[in-house]
Amino acid sequence: MVHGISWEALRGGIFLSMLLGISISDARFYIIPHEFSLGGTLIGLAMSFLPGGIGWAGAAGGAIVGYTVLWFIAATGTRIIEKISPGRLEEAGMDRAMGGGDIKMMMMVGSFVGISGVAETAFLGSLGALVVYGPIATLYRRLIPFGVFLAVAGAVTYVWGDAMMDWYLIRIIGLTA
Repeated sequence: MVHGISWEALRGGIFLSMLLGISISDARFYIIPHEFSLGGTLIGLAMSFLPGGIGWAGAAGGAIVGYTVLWFIAATGTRIIEKISPGRLEEAGMDRAMGGGDIKMMMMVGSFVGISGVAETAFLGSLGALVVYGPIATLYRRLIPFGVFLAVAGAVTYVWGDAMMDWYLIRIIGLTA
């Protein structure tokens, strides 16, 4: 990571600002505006051409994989919930397990962090949601939007993702440099 005035600082400032806006909007209003998700995707793709970024292919691949993976998780989650607990989604006032804003948000995240960053973000967001949301849902039966967890995970991945992946591959998997 480069410190000071650089293209990376501009890219990081824009990305992290969008994630902050997404988390506030999703937490307060249960919606992720298209200006953040779709507009952010276009900004991420455009910024991939700047020096030091993940490149056009990495940004496009990350956007495609981010959208596709979360769409698949949302569709599968909806089917599982409908099978295990019929009527649960309707009780919660929802028609599917995950909103389209979360899916489009991961497309935006992917355009900034690439394919491996999408995997890290999805994992960390899911882990955070499980640890925080599990007890809250059990005790208070309150919904917490997943976009908040994905936004925090996206920020962590952007700032520390490479270091976390290196640690995991060396310490857990046992690969050497």
